[in-house]
Amino acid sequence: MATSRFKTAIYTAEKFVESAGTVLLRLSTREVCILHTLLHRDEYILPKGRRNLGESRQTTAIRETIEETGIPCRLLPVNLVSRVCPAGTAIETEHDEHQHLPDEARLFEGCACEPIALQTRHVGEGEVKLIWWFVAAVNEDEPVGQHERDKFEVEFHRYDTVLEILTFKDDRELVRKAIELAESSVGNQ
Repeated sequence: MATSRFKTAIYTAEKFVESAGTVLLRLSTREVCILHTLLHRDEYILPKGRRNLGESRQTTAIRETIEETGIPCRLLPVNLVSRVCPAGTAIETEHDEHQHLPDEARLFEGCACEPIALQTRHVGEGEVKLIWWFVAAVNEDEPVGQHERDKFEVEFHRYDTVLEILTFKDDRELVRKAIELAESSVGNQ
């Protein structure tokens, strides 16, 4: 039997969990929303949570962000370099076959529907957590609602200081990328 030339792993449904979250930006003041955990740990993290059955990753990211922060928000269109294929990429040839675009990174302008990153966490023996990350913006004209006050304090920090506050290196790298994308995509906001 043949095996793939790539390093692969298969996780059946009981061995993985999908989550989605956001780097939530307040555009008017150039601030990032972070959560200060109150139970069991003293950490500064980003809003995220598990995906529900049948729910899209985009919907999960916004729902979890609103649940954890109480802040109404939306996915922010950014100019994103991604390896996804553009819609309608199959090209018919003379022989009625399909020729596909090469697997390479391309620039997509004003993209609010695709994640900017995928994070993996190995959470147990043969188990993995997949976290899809999006850039979101506060709906500044809408009132703030209830959030999980017993779990988190919601804080906003300026773009130039938030990287010093976040607990985890991966979160700092993710926020740096989200700010870069937002700053380079100003025309789409």
